[in-house]
Amino acid sequence: MLPTVLPDSKVQVFKFWFNGVLQDGTHYYNELYYRALSVKASQRTPLYHLACKFSRQNAGVLVSIADDKCSLWISLRSQKIAAQLFQRRVAGLPRL
Repeated sequence: MLPTVLPDSKVQVFKFWFNGVLQDGTHYYNELYYRALSVKASQRTPLYHLACKFSRQNAGVLVSIADDKCSLWISLRSQKIAAQLFQRRVAGLPRL
């Protein structure tokens, strides 16, 4: 399954406490997500490939796209899967 891609203008962001820090969160079709990674728009393709890898592991993901940045959102239900995959696959993506 491919990750859902949304324009950033369709993402309603809220703040919440998660893993000991204040995080950005959003909801989409009755699912809660947290912003795991934001990168410059020039890094959109590697971010989308990362989101596809998460999707293949049954992790719920969204990708939001703006003119200057892209964000990877991970379902709170998929946090353990994402944490295991994230450490190995994010090294090449510069964060904002």
